[in-house]
Amino acid sequence: MPREKQQSLSDKEKEKLLTILEKDGREKWFKRWKEHMAIPSNLDVLSKDKDEQEKILRYLLLRVLINQQARFEKVREMSIRISEEFTDVLLSEPFKISESELFKVFKDVAGEKGSSLYRVGALGGIKPISLFSYRFKAYEGFIRWLKENNSNFIDIVIKQLHNKKPIELFNFLNTHPVLESGWVGNDPKACRMFVNWVVFLFNEIWKQKVAKMEETLMIVDGHVGKVFCRTGLLEEVLYEKKRPYIIQASKCDHG
Repeated sequence: MPREKQQSLSDKEKEKLLTILEKDGREKWFKRWKEHMAIPSNLDVLSKDKDEQEKILRYLLLRVLINQQARFEKVREMSIRISEEFTDVLLSEPFKISESELFKVFKDVAGEKGSSLYRVGALGGIKPISLFSYRFKAYEGFIRWLKENNSNFIDIVIKQLHNKKPIELFNFLNTHPVLESGWVGNDPKACRMFVNWVVFLFNEIWKQKVAKMEETLMIVDGHVGKVFCRTGLLEEVLYEKKRPYIIQASKCDHG
């Protein structure tokens, strides 16, 4: 894999560029966060009511579980469609939703084989509907676990975040005996994304300071890495061996 040196920016120039990128990113996020989270019309994400916030947290958990390895535009459509189709049953007693009803919605959005949602070729022979099913089952099992333990998700979230770092909530969700079957990988990006969303909602929307935004588990993905490479923020850039014009941003040292 070719590793090339390039002329990097000075420390002062780097600081100035990072400030511009941070400001631009923050402004765009505040305009698009509801769209990015795919908040359905039947939920009021701006509500200060604890019961409504509980519903939001449950919905977003399902949203990130089915998001893994999915086409982002389709998973948003799928999340919204499921929420609006099954309303409160989805959030309180998802185990009462019949598989035939659930799979009908899945095929309506993802196509008969589900290939519009999940990339079939990258799944090693696993059918898209099977992926969707076991991730939904992980969510369903967690809601059942909450019910059996007479617990609210929002109370658990606040307990894990209060006076602690967001990593505590991540570890709780990632290693939960029911939920862990729904995550992809040992350090699931989807779980980190959920924690980031939760901290943002509590701090900026619900105005409850349960954790510091500076301690969220932000993920620098390949797109951000490429910006870093092309603007001179990084001194060393990695390129693919067979395609030397393609930056291997995920493997570059972002500092």
